[in-house]
This record gives sequence, structure tokens and C-alpha cells, in this order.
Amino acid sequence: MYRRPFHPCAQALLAGLIGCLAATQAAAQFPNKPIRFVVPYSPGGALDASLRMAGEHMSASLGQPVLLEHKPGGATTIAAAAVAQAPADGYSIFVNAISFVTNTLLMPKLPYDPAKDFVPVTLATSNPHVLVAFPGVGAKTLPEFLATARAKGKAMSFASVGSGSSSHLAFELFKKAYSFDMLHVPYKGAPQAALDVVSGQVHAMLIDLPVVSGQVKGGKLAGLAIAAERRSGALPDVATFAESGGPAFLSRSWFGMLVRSGTPPEIVQLLHQEIAKAYSRPDVKDKLAGLGTEVIVSTPAEFGAFMRSESDRFAEAIRISGTKLE
Repeated sequence: MYRRPFHPCAQALLAGLIGCLAATQAAAQFPNKPIRFVVPYSPGGALDASLRMAGEHMSASLGQPVLLEHKPGGATTIAAAAVAQAPADGYSIFVNAISFVTNTLLMPKLPYDPAKDFVPVTLATSNPHVLVAFPGVGAKTLPEFLATARAKGKAMSFASVGSGSSSHLAFELFKKAYSFDMLHVPYKGAPQAALDVVSGQVHAMLIDLPVVSGQVKGGKLAGLAIAAERRSGALPDVATFAESGGPAFLSRSWFGMLVRSGTPPEIVQLLHQEIAKAYSRPDVKDKLAGLGTEVIVSTPAEFGAFMRSESDRFAEAIRISGTKLE
């Protein structure tokens, strides 16, 4: 009996239908195991506190644990590569920052394609940067700090949470705006960087306000100026750069979430909904505000546009600093 050959196009169509059915079933069952936030920094600090607060509410809503997995190093590329290589199922969420978008300008080769391997989920939080110094520097105000820095130049050093990070590139823009120079000392995370400024191993840094608010209040660090339009309720005695007599200077870090491309749109939308809902809860917003952190959730499309604008903004800092990463 003659049987008509199975046409390749029909085969492809059937395979596509099977794939779509499998993706739909996976989305309908999501989540049925723990979800992980893959964090590109060492444990500790305000980011972890923020993620844990959001994760607790997400876990209660979704019925599955939401865990933190730290993968520091490589200027955030180690964590990003881990998510890029994970299944496209929504269970691995990359917590990204400015380094994710500036690494394309800093590194000749990345272990992933930022444009093709990820899809945005949402912005989450933002922290204003605050200029802090080792008390032994002898500066209690921004003008006093600048006088010392201009006199000593690269005999003084500033810390960052890594080359190409927002704390690094912001300090480069700060140096240009205020005409002085210092030696850059990169770290793999905020906690160790802050500890070395407290001990005087490094002289200063521009860092997320929540990371150092306790040390500033306790007198272990000198809070010199906040890079925001207005003072923060978390450190009300620290003046803005503009209030300190110099040009206005605005700088902040931000954190958002991405998942691997190919993740079913229904899962991306569900994650967006749950993350936004968790961060928008009044108790979470109030606790974060007390630390100096602002909630700034967005749609996936808005987050994508925001990352493109941030890349353009920091390209100037990369150019003037000559920063390169291998």
C-alpha cells in the first residue's frame, strides 16, 4: 500500500507544535521547584536584604522557596554566564546592575551575548551613592576632602565594588566634575570594600547609601556628600553635593532582574507580576526606604529601554577613565 512521504515542512510544523505544547505545559506548572536569584556579588549588604524581603513574599505567593545564590567575580560575568547557560525555564533569575550593560563596552569577549541571551523582567531598586571617607583622612566636609585629594593625588585611593561597576564609573565622573585624581582599588563586593575604607586601607569611596549608613551613623566613616537631588532620610545630616558648594552631582546604583531568552512569555510575565507585587508592598517599601533604598519596578519593555540609556550614560565615564577589562 502506497504511503505519502512525510514532508519535511510537516515534520518541522509538528516539532514546533510539540515544542509549543511542552512550553505551555511548563508555564502552566510553574513553579514546581525552588526559584533562585543569582547574585553577582559576595553575600551581605543591602542588596541581599532587599532580595530576601522580596523573596519571602514571592515564596508565600508562589508556594515555592525563593533562594539566593551568590556567584561573585568576573565583573558580574560569572553570574550572568551561569544564567545564560541555565535552562530557559524561569527558575534562574539574574540580578543585574550597571556592570551588565557596561561590560559590553569594557570587554572584548563575553561568555554570553547580553542582547540575545537574556530578556528583561523588571527594575527593582535604586540606591543613591554617598561619598564616605576614612576618618583618618581628616575631612568632615566635601571641600575639606577635595583639598586633601588635590594635594595628595594618587597617594590617596578610592575603593569600588569592581572595575566597571557603578561605584567605580561614578567616581570617575566625580573626579572629572571636581578636577582631582585618586588611585582606583577594585573589590569583588561592597562589604569588603567598605571594611577596608573603615580600616584605612583605602581612603574613600562612592557607595550605595544602605551599605555604609550604619558606619556613618556610628562614626566609623565620615559621610561627606550624597549624590542625589535631596538628602536621604536614612542619613539626614549628610548634605548633597550641590549643598556642599560644588556642581550638582547625581549618581546611584540600580538592580533589576533578567532571565534567559527563550523563557516562555507567560513565565516572564508571572515573574514580573510577582517581583513587582513583592517590592510594591508597603511594608517592604517602608523598610527599604529606612535603609535609603528606593523601589523602582518597571515593565520588561521599560527596563530594556532603561538599560540602553544607562549604557549611553556611562560610556563617557569609560572613555575618560580608559577603563578596560580582560
